Amino acid sequence: MTKIVFVTLMMADDMHRRHFPVDGDSLIEYPGETYYAINSVLAQTLKKEDNVKVILLETNAGEKAGKKNAELFKNELNELNQAGASISYQVITSEFTGDKSKYKELYKSLVKNLTEGAELYADITFGIKTLPILILNALQFGEKFFDCSIGNVIYLKTEFKEGKIVEGSQCIFDITPLYMLSSFTNNIECSSGERAIAALDALFEK
Repeated sequence: MTKIVFVTLMMADDMHRRHFPVDGDSLIEYPGETYYAINSVLAQTLKKEDNVKVILLETNAGEKAGKKNAELFKNELNELNQAGASISYQVITSEFTGDKSKYKELYKSLVKNLTEGAELYADITFGIKTLPILILNALQFGEKFFDCSIGNVIYLKTEFKEGKIVEGSQCIFDITPLYMLSSFTNNIECSSGERAIAALDALFEK
């Protein structure tokens, strides 16, 4: 299967391996330690026949550690790829502060990586606030126009105290069900807002 993975890279030069428990889909919880939460997920889900395209989103900001962290990501996933899946990488760099034209350009770069029938993944933990919006819209684009399916949409939660990570506070949140609400909203057809809310209530009762 073709899998396309969108990842926002950490910009700070302070990556540490940790075990990441999962809040949600326990089948994606990796027992070991990793730098990136999405690599914990992929370590559990990759198969030999998979063709994986990883899109790493780097932001030119701060200490500009993006390139170093991109290499760290690649090395880690290659190491965890015990199944022997075929993996390729692309780094897309954007500015920390962009205008409308830059966002349009970035969005087009994302959707041009989509392929028919692919399974899509996203890790929206790091980066500037605009990146998750663009990524989630790209996933919707893939579902609607490329007949793509959704694997996992995740982010990593970590608590800090006095600038340091609280040990044991890290957790992967699998927000795929929340993302699926957008598919429901885009596909439902109702004659009024009241009927749409009733349909939503029925969905949530399942």
